[in-house]
Amino acid sequence: MQDDAYDHPMMPSAIVLTLYALAVARITTLVTHDEITKPARSWLIRQFDPSCRPHRLVVYLLGVPDDDTTGCPWCVSIWFGMAIAPLVWFWPDSPGVMVPVIGFAASQVTGMIYTYGRR
Repeated sequence: MQDDAYDHPMMPSAIVLTLYALAVARITTLVTHDEITKPARSWLIRQFDPSCRPHRLVVYLLGVPDDDTTGCPWCVSIWFGMAIAPLVWFWPDSPGVMVPVIGFAASQVTGMIYTYGRR
């Protein structure tokens, strides 16, 4: 008996899903940890009022401004994953979707290799 859940006509291929997962990991790290985004992250966090509960959530997700603490990549990845999923689901063959996905995925793999090779 064939399992139709894996043969859905719109289901992206395993390669596309792998690239998507790597791209989400890279974007999440870029937003929550990387030095290049630290000034923008610090500025953004300073715009929020820590006495306001929804604002505290943003600070939790992104980290404390001008501190070495980082946000919650596990939590942020949910939001990026959900935002990007429809693009990959509905337009997996579109260069406008796949070129950035491949670029972010390649960056993530490069970072993983670099980190692994230095430990």
